Amino acid sequence: MSSKSLASYGENSTDLISRLSRLQAVDYSSKSPQEQAKVEQLFKIGLSNINVLFPNLNVPVTSLNADDYISKWLKRYYDAHTNRPSTRHANVKHSVNDPALGVIVETREGWSTQRLDDSLSAHNLFMSAENIQGALLEEYINSIASTEGWIWAEGETLRACDFVRFNAQALGSEFIQIKNRDNTENSSSSAIRNGTQIKKWNRLTTHMKNKRPVPSFNWDQLNTLMHIQSA
Repeated sequence: MSSKSLASYGENSTDLISRLSRLQAVDYSSKSPQEQAKVEQLFKIGLSNINVLFPNLNVPVTSLNADDYISKWLKRYYDAHTNRPSTRHANVKHSVNDPALGVIVETREGWSTQRLDDSLSAHNLFMSAENIQGALLEEYINSIASTEGWIWAEGETLRACDFVRFNAQALGSEFIQIKNRDNTENSSSSAIRNGTQIKKWNRLTTHMKNKRPVPSFNWDQLNTLMHIQSA
């Protein structure tokens, strides 16, 4: 397998769109025309900045045209679309906990073995819930923003961008990246966004009140960015 970008095939947009339409008709004929049209629109918007927006995907080394890439791209989208985060459950991890952690806490706090076990189980469950929280946030936003023409780039089908919309009045497309907190973005994601029209929004920031950290939510800012009534 080889990691390749869509741009690396050197094909023009018209040919790429034609390949997408053909592959959708063959592999996803059971999907509604409306859903297929939405995916095609997402693809076309990605083509507006093909070098930046499309992720690198593993395709066969012998891949000579974009069919293999587009097939994998479509699978990423539709797999995520049929397995949305609201259908998943947070599960306690199955890997072993480092026993040294219990020793450190027991030494400091004097907790019993039972309390240590209960606390570790709760911590693991919260960590598992946090892993799907971002996707749940995007699913909730999609339930409102989709009625305003926004398309959710499910399955990480676009890089550093979660929602897109073609805006005829703005003579171009709009791009929004969603983050749950103000400290959840890595440097590579930030670097991708540099020099693009992708706008970032985070749901939660931390403010200090009476010398204690308190949560502050930024929903009004999102409503303004996406030009929607309420989220």
